[in-house]
Amino acid sequence: MQKILLADADKTLLEKIQSSPGNEHYVFAVASCGEEVLEKIGEFKPHLVFIDLLLPEMHGIELLKRIRKSPASEGLGVILSSNNSMIQNVTAAIKEGVDYFLPKPFELPFLYILFDRFFEGTLMPDSSSPQETPKTEEHPIYEPKAHDRNSYIKFWGTRGSNPVSGHEFIRFGGNTACLEVRHGEDMLIIDAGSGIRPFGEILDKEKQKTIHIFLSHTHWDHVTGFPFFDPIYDPDVQIVIWSPVGFEKPTRELFTDMLALAYFPVRLEDIRAKISFNDLRDGHPVSIGDITIDSHYAFHPGATLCFKIHVGGKTYGYVTDNEMFMGYHGNPNAIGKDHTLIQSHANIIDFFKGCDTLIHEAQYTPLEYQRRVGWGHSSIPNATILCKYAEIKDWIVTHHDPKNTDSDLLDKLQLHQDILEECNLKCHVQMAFDGLKILI
Repeated sequence: MQKILLADADKTLLEKIQSSPGNEHYVFAVASCGEEVLEKIGEFKPHLVFIDLLLPEMHGIELLKRIRKSPASEGLGVILSSNNSMIQNVTAAIKEGVDYFLPKPFELPFLYILFDRFFEGTLMPDSSSPQETPKTEEHPIYEPKAHDRNSYIKFWGTRGSNPVSGHEFIRFGGNTACLEVRHGEDMLIIDAGSGIRPFGEILDKEKQKTIHIFLSHTHWDHVTGFPFFDPIYDPDVQIVIWSPVGFEKPTRELFTDMLALAYFPVRLEDIRAKISFNDLRDGHPVSIGDITIDSHYAFHPGATLCFKIHVGGKTYGYVTDNEMFMGYHGNPNAIGKDHTLIQSHANIIDFFKGCDTLIHEAQYTPLEYQRRVGWGHSSIPNATILCKYAEIKDWIVTHHDPKNTDSDLLDKLQLHQDILEECNLKCHVQMAFDGLKILI
């Protein structure tokens, strides 16, 4: 009886080979890794070995080399088989003296034909013959379901306080807050920080006729890009500004002050676009085409809003300035659902429940927050508590501190991940960067 050693990590395949018609002519032994093949060659003394190219522990070509160099393996036949039948592998196998290279998948009767040919002395190493190598099953080309490339949210600015520049800020960017929300022909902008300037160059080329700008509040880092927004100088454009009702002056008056000649050479009344101002109030959603934006007051100095955007069947929370659980410095795990802090923040927690993605700032580490209570920004642990009770599964962190370099933000990302893991939260977190686009 002729002896054949079968070496493949696929145990099911080994069983099928041994039980196929024609097996009565052969005696089989099996191996599952390269070292075991070499051991079985010495113990079992086969006449032919069938080896998978990608066996564990030792590549099939290296195993073939060792077999051919061993005097004890003289006359031993070798059939190599693999799903990886690239030309380099086939050529290397032939060069090292393989008797046949059999591409997978193959039909078992064909393998037995190869066995018979080897023992008849008619097996040749060239496996390219079309009548010998079975054709693989043809499948229709897979085309994944594509997102609508014209439906997305895009970050044009992700910094807080003031813009930054330099080689240490390349990865995450240096522009202050600006977010584009686009769904087909419908588009709106949230905040007019310095990031709105490069966005304006794009919109100017697109010839947008009506542009809606939603302001979370009128601090400098959220409005400083407005005078440099190209569309405001086009007489054919209508700019609609939505903003919370302030404590001191109406938004129009604040913009008039900002564009006084002492600060800027163009006054508000000299701007050529048609500009209108509208009040935004907590709990009064606004629809721009198929985009609906709802608002809620944030924990931040002055009248400040955070937003919830409904677009394309998804919901995105967007919060750049929000000091959750002000003054709390403890372990987030110590805040249970019945804690007074949770009860006092129930409205904003409920506001963000159901969001597919929450874009929320977490500007301070626990150590940094000890010195910045009341500044209007959350610590990473306190923002994590919000994510826990709002049941957030996807968190994008924005409004980065201008002092934080790329390296600092990567360290903070790791801290976010560590805290989420410690809280046993299955929440994916990433840092926003200028230019980040999320397809809807």
